[in-house]
Amino acid sequence: MLYLILLSIVFASLNSVLLHKVNFSGSNAVYKFNIVGAAVWCVCLFAVNGFKLHIDKTVLLWGVIYGITQALFILFKTLAMNCGAVSVTTLIGNMSLVVSVFFCYFVWQEPINAADIIGLVILLLGIVLSTYEKKNGSIRRKWVVYSIFFLLFAASVGISFKAFGKTGKVSYAGDMMFIASAVMLIAYAVICLLVKKRNISGESFKIQKEFIIYALLSGGLSCAYNRLNIYLSSAIDAVVFFPSFNGGVIFLSAVLSVLLLKEKLKPKTAIGIILGIAGICIIGIL
Repeated sequence: MLYLILLSIVFASLNSVLLHKVNFSGSNAVYKFNIVGAAVWCVCLFAVNGFKLHIDKTVLLWGVIYGITQALFILFKTLAMNCGAVSVTTLIGNMSLVVSVFFCYFVWQEPINAADIIGLVILLLGIVLSTYEKKNGSIRRKWVVYSIFFLLFAASVGISFKAFGKTGKVSYAGDMMFIASAVMLIAYAVICLLVKKRNISGESFKIQKEFIIYALLSGGLSCAYNRLNIYLSSAIDAVVFFPSFNGGVIFLSAVLSVLLLKEKLKPKTAIGIILGIAGICIIGIL
């Protein structure tokens, strides 16, 4: 089980580093990027399923729920990032793991012990040190609204994984994800059209070859780690899975950014990474 979590973290972290290299300038670039990614999901999942598709009420229902949730997550993440401080917005998104953990505790009575609470607090402190940077300037009301929805939908993505696993249909996860990817494809296309109509300045985004390559790679990586996460979230308690995955991705992404993107690691970030790893170890071992 441990190697599957590590593999999922590696895929997600590589995807995060790749996204740093993409030029998202343009009103609807991020949605075009995700249209390509959703198409990659469709192709990969259909191929892995042996070009067969099983659909029943449960698979269809959770496919639609997950597809809509993922699309709204991307929408509000983009809106929040575009009108507020990126570091603070990232911090808010990362805090979604707390919502996910306690939701699973209250709804499905998944266990949380004292060591888990201590590890979670240390992990959150590590996340704050790693991602937060004070920015001057007034807080915009719409940023607050977008950030709240970003937090809720970030948590909802993981919760939908867990809820689908509770149905006992994990063997049909590939079919559920295929339906979700089709829903995401339609949702992103609709959002693209709406953004284009509201684009008063007439600014348009021209798709370049490099953009397509990054979108294809990102689609493959995101499909892989999300497929792993559906299985892992059903097999591991939320208090272990969500902190391990979310925290692991944050800290490995920071390390890979230094190694691959030549970014400088601040002392505060390095301390945050050490605390975060310690928190994950406490949750996973004790």
